Amino acid sequence: MELDPAAEEEERRLEDHNEAEDARAFMGFGDTHGDPIELDGVPAPRPRPRQQEAVLPAPPPARGRDPNVGNDFDELTNVVNGKRVGYAAVCKYCKSNLSAKSGSGTGHLLRHNCTAKQAYERSGHVQSMLKMNANARTELCHLIARDDLPLWHGSTNAFQDYINRAHNPRFIHVSRQTTVRDMIKLYNDRKVNLIDALKTDVSSVCLTSDIWAAKANKDYLKKRLLGLRLIDGKHSGVNIANLVTTVIDDYALTDKVFAITLDNASSNNTAMKYLRPFLSGYLGVSAPVVPETPNNEDTPSDDDLSTIFLHQRCCCHIIILGVKSGLDPLKAYIDDFRTVRTFLNASNQHTASYKIYCMSLAVRPCKFGADMDVRWSSTYLILKHLYPLNRDETPLLTDNHWIVAEKILFFLELFYDSTVALSGVYYPTAPLMLHHILRIARHLNAYENDPLLRCAVVPMKDKFLND
Repeated sequence: MELDPAAEEEERRLEDHNEAEDARAFMGFGDTHGDPIELDGVPAPRPRPRQQEAVLPAPPPARGRDPNVGNDFDELTNVVNGKRVGYAAVCKYCKSNLSAKSGSGTGHLLRHNCTAKQAYERSGHVQSMLKMNANARTELCHLIARDDLPLWHGSTNAFQDYINRAHNPRFIHVSRQTTVRDMIKLYNDRKVNLIDALKTDVSSVCLTSDIWAAKANKDYLKKRLLGLRLIDGKHSGVNIANLVTTVIDDYALTDKVFAITLDNASSNNTAMKYLRPFLSGYLGVSAPVVPETPNNEDTPSDDDLSTIFLHQRCCCHIIILGVKSGLDPLKAYIDDFRTVRTFLNASNQHTASYKIYCMSLAVRPCKFGADMDVRWSSTYLILKHLYPLNRDETPLLTDNHWIVAEKILFFLELFYDSTVALSGVYYPTAPLMLHHILRIARHLNAYENDPLLRCAVVPMKDKFLND
């Protein structure tokens, strides 16, 4: 077979080496072990060494691409002569372009010092162990306060399992007693911050006070709740004034009160008579001081010009009082609809039958709320939800009922819209009050001669004008 030049050169080198070894052996140099044995002084012919085949070194095995290169770089290729050939590589972290030809090595890619990769490894993407958040208990208090959760929410097994499995396996549950202490500490810290803000950044404030006896699940004081005080005794004007004074003193707002809003109740009117001298500092005038004597007849009147605008009456409460006075003469008509509401919510069978009936009329069934005396809007909402069921085949109500319901519903609609608009929290409502008062006045004048609603309009007008 034909050998390439390199192989032929190697073969010649081996032949020269063998001849040199033979000469050394003939002259007596070197190792003669294995030489032929002489017989009778006649040397045996030395056999000629056999020609050795050239052994070529095997080519090194093809090296694959380092896996780290594929993890950190994206290869850019071109098609040359029908083959895809790489010419560059893009770092996945810093997006740098580096030379990476197919025949070149990858050492320079492995030596690429990418600060973006180092920052990625230091971040939480490759964090081996989650760290305990030092503010976990404070954030738990925020969660409980915002969603009105019980104080033992953080100590339940379900909450602990959720945090351990989904977020942090090092989380340790917090007992109810610890949560109470954390909540009080958070409240005191927020109170100090609020007092500092009121001292430096606020020149005047408007306050609102309200009293309730039942459990209030719906919060409606949305701005800043300064204090909660328990009235152990009678809800008298003196007791109300003393508690309001205590809260105002805690926040150093005595000389910054521009107005205070209270319900239109007689006890609140009496409380404001005692509060006027105490809260008149912002206006720069002095109001008469009320002597602390029972059944005092020398108390200043509500028409005292020095502090006439200090007491702002809740306009929504005024609307409630006026509408309630008008609903009393219409009680005979409204009681039938209240009976229907009670019947539909009396049992599960009645509720299921009501849903089937609504589906047959292609009307969405709704759940009726409780009819409460303190909320006239509950009566309006009952009529609003029942009115879509106005059909000839209605088994519980007659045509006369629907005629009365339609008139009462449209009559109360304006009062409901005004109450919703004036109950806004995140926009000023004082500029809207005059507009709604004028609308209500025109509305009452329009229905004053109605034969059905005249009995309701007259007491409502008296209530609005006198109170």
